[in-house]
Order: sequence, then C-alpha cells, then structure tokens
Amino acid sequence: MKVSKRDVLLLLGFLGIAAAFCSYFLVFQPTMEKTEALVQENQQLMERIADLQKKSDNKGTYESQTAQMNRRIEEIYQLFPVDVREENAIILALNQELLAPMKVESVTIDALLEVPLAEMPQEEMPDATYEIDEVEAIEDDLGTQEAPTPEGGDAQGAAGANPFNLMNRKTTINYEVSYEGLKRSVKNIGMQTDRMVIDSLSVVYDEQTGLLKGTTTVNMYCVPGQEGKEYEEPDFGGVLLGTDNIFGTRVISSESSLPDLEDGAEGEEGAEAAEE
Repeated sequence: MKVSKRDVLLLLGFLGIAAAFCSYFLVFQPTMEKTEALVQENQQLMERIADLQKKSDNKGTYESQTAQMNRRIEEIYQLFPVDVREENAIILALNQELLAPMKVESVTIDALLEVPLAEMPQEEMPDATYEIDEVEAIEDDLGTQEAPTPEGGDAQGAAGANPFNLMNRKTTINYEVSYEGLKRSVKNIGMQTDRMVIDSLSVVYDEQTGLLKGTTTVNMYCVPGQEGKEYEEPDFGGVLLGTDNIFGTRVISSESSLPDLEDGAEGEEGAEAAEE
C-alpha cells in the first residue's frame, strides 16, 4: 500500500496535536495545580514568619507584661486563706444569726472540692503541609512550639488545669428572717475578709409568722499550700455553748423565783422538818 506525502503530513500533524493535548492534561496542568498550591502555602508561611518576627521584636515587652500579670495573679491568690474548715462555716452562720439578725434553723456543710478553671481557647495555626527552617528557628527562640501532652491526658485537659489549686467548700444556711435582716445578711457576706460568694439565694413569705423563710448557699474559697501562710483557727470565745433547756420548752415566769433544790445535809434537814 502506497501512502502519499499528504497523508504522512496529516498523520504527523494529528500525532503532534495528540501529543500537545497529552502534555497539557497529563504534565502541564497537574504541574500548574501543584505550583498554585505551593504558592498559597508559601504565602501562608510568609505571613506566619512575619507574625513570628513581629512577636520576636516585641519579646521583651511580652515577657515584662507576662511577669507583671503573674505577680498580680499571685497577689490576688495571697488574699485567699490556706484552708476552709467546718468551723469556718459554723462561724459564718453564727455571724449571720447575730448581725442580720436571723434565726438559723440548719446548716449544711459540703466537702472541700477543687474548683476547675474554664478552658482557654487555643489560637488556630494556619494549615501547612510542611515547615521551613526560618519558621522552626523563630518558634524555637520564642518557645512557641506545641507543648507536649501529659501522659494519660489531652490538650484540653491541660488547658483546664488548676495551677493554683483553688478549693471550694459550699455551705447552705436555712433560716427565718425579716426583709431588713435579709438585706443585712447579704451585705454581711460581702463584707467578710475571707474569699466567699453567694452561689444561690431563695426566700418565701411565711403568712403565719410574717417573716421570710430562706436558703442561702455560700461558696467559701481557699488556696492550700501557700508559702509563709498557716491556717488561722476562728475565735469561738464569744459563742455561747450549750443550753439550759435541751427540749426547747417555754419557761414559766414564776419559775425564775424558785429556790434551788440541793442534796446533802440541808436536804435531809428539810425532809425531817417536813415529816414533823
């Protein structure tokens, strides 16, 4: 079979066009897509470098402000007592009863528990498939590399840790009080030198007595283990202990003038006189 020169040229032209299409779709286009991805990734890394460089230039300012904030935090935590015990809750209830005044019916004291701090949001890092030497060098200098995760935990658990070991004891006081006494009781809690806050307060009007029956829950805070501080026991010197009427019965007015009944010789003489 004889092929003409014109057919050979057409065949070569077709093969050239096919080669061009194959080169574009199989080589050029994938290469361009990878190039665009690398350009975007490189732009993100350049922005990251600029941000880290700015932080590096202001490193002294950040360290100074961080140290100042840490000192301020330590000063605030120094205001907390090292312990809150059951007697502190009892003293608070007695103090409320005297200064409000109110009639405390019952006091519920919970166990001392650790206060979990709120989780801090973490700064999102730009997505990247690889890190360049400049970024790693700056992050090493600033200490911005990701901190290792504690064994048996996760990053969120570490963020929600309690670095100062803040503890809380919840005290619930049930009472009967007037409206003016209720306002005084709230103000008295706010004037306490120990760190505490009203967690909840509820009152209802009692039609029989004309007073308010209420319940106040107070969170009493402490920070154990503070250096140079020890637990100070409350003063119970002004607290009346015991009662002469264990059954809570009413006292008849004429009972106060009766003489005491004594045993012994005088009692025996009185008994003989009564027989005669």
